[in-house]
Amino acid sequence: MKKLLLIGLLLGLIGNGVAGQAVTLTKGAEGKSLDKESVLNMWYLGNSEDLSCWLTTDDDRDDDWCVVSMDRNMNILRRLALPLDKDYRVVAVNENGWTANVIMVDSSEKKSTVVVRFSVEMDSLVLAEGRVDTLASFTLAKGDRCKVWGAVSANGQYMGLLTLQEFSSKKQYTATATMYDRAMNELWSQEFPVGTTSSVAVSDLGELLTLGYEREAVEERFLVSVIGDRGGENYSMTVNCDRVTDMRIVNVLDRKMICAGVFSPTMSDPEDQLVGGTVMMVFDLDSTHITGFTLNPFQNEDVNILMNKKTKKVQKEKVMPMVVPLAYSATPYGAVLAVGHRHVLRYKNANGTISTTYFTQGIHLVAIDDNANVKWVRNLRRNDIEKDEDGMLYMALFAENDTVCLVKSECAKYPADYNIAKEAKEYEMGDKGNLVLYRVAEDGEVRKDILEQKTKHMLVSAAKSEEGSVLLVTLKGRKSRLVELKF
Repeated sequence: MKKLLLIGLLLGLIGNGVAGQAVTLTKGAEGKSLDKESVLNMWYLGNSEDLSCWLTTDDDRDDDWCVVSMDRNMNILRRLALPLDKDYRVVAVNENGWTANVIMVDSSEKKSTVVVRFSVEMDSLVLAEGRVDTLASFTLAKGDRCKVWGAVSANGQYMGLLTLQEFSSKKQYTATATMYDRAMNELWSQEFPVGTTSSVAVSDLGELLTLGYEREAVEERFLVSVIGDRGGENYSMTVNCDRVTDMRIVNVLDRKMICAGVFSPTMSDPEDQLVGGTVMMVFDLDSTHITGFTLNPFQNEDVNILMNKKTKKVQKEKVMPMVVPLAYSATPYGAVLAVGHRHVLRYKNANGTISTTYFTQGIHLVAIDDNANVKWVRNLRRNDIEKDEDGMLYMALFAENDTVCLVKSECAKYPADYNIAKEAKEYEMGDKGNLVLYRVAEDGEVRKDILEQKTKHMLVSAAKSEEGSVLLVTLKGRKSRLVELKF
């Protein structure tokens, strides 16, 4: 058996909180048990003793889905093939002891949408009750649409599902909300007329929550639905503000629904896709009112980071095109949002083929409390390119106690400490680089640590285990590796 590499990194023994705690990095050996596409499609299900279970596509069966049980060196010890082809996508996953529950949807066919669920016993890697159940099946006429959302409560006790079928000929729709307990027993299901929906969440009391927004002249109308076992209510609220885009529910904390996104200046043309900063909103589930709303415009430093310019450069314009949310994370005090500047360059080769290059500059982090007040804003340098859209521009964002953590691959020539004054050198994903950890304490203090130097392994996925450690999946060509991060 390949030897497990254990590296204990003493990353900061001075100070209080996670930002000053030691971090242990456990690196498994490289493996080739999964091909590149399978690694990029991995979903963490849970642990069974010393093995981890993952849902992924199966390269041995033409990319159908399967569940694998692996050791720390990513050697597959068991494999469970699923009767689901690659057109299915994951809607929601939860863990109930040694049982993993999954809901998936196939909406690839224009004439139908199918929602399925299954449970896997992770200790034996068998399909519970030996089957995959169909939860819903929709037949679609020309012009009809079907949307499916899923979410799991923060305490893990509830899994919610929302399906919405739109009938173009009748100009009507039918929405059904369903709630399951941790063991996937159905608690209730009912049709409910939700409004415009862009995001869903589940509260720790088992309520299904939806968020939508619509532009009306100079106001933004927010639509919230709260659905429970005894029915539901729709709430409509307007705010006189700039145009909101890409907002989603990030956290449900102490009866407060915390949302974050970006906004576009009111006077700009929507086609220009200009972004003026971040926007945060808090909806109180008990008072059923918006209790916090904040627009946080980009400042000079923010624009310089997103454009990869020196921080001393004075910017006349504080709005930017092609700025999008990169990641969200709940925190014990509220939420954190990361946005970045992303664009794509396509050009035709001499032989007529099209080459595509993906660019990402800057990371703009904003943390808020449960009243939508900004706690801190921090910027990180980034100037990454990728020749194929295969998920290698990924970064992991999560909270460890009151500290926000961000793990990513970056150029080895970047400063070893947190220093953003100068432009970042261009870094093509797959070249030798550093695997780094940024930690931002609740007061905004930033610490940067290099977890691994000059490696071709790129971070492509991350998940938190039930034990609290963070599992990082890295990829180098055909070789993959599992890295465990413990605080």
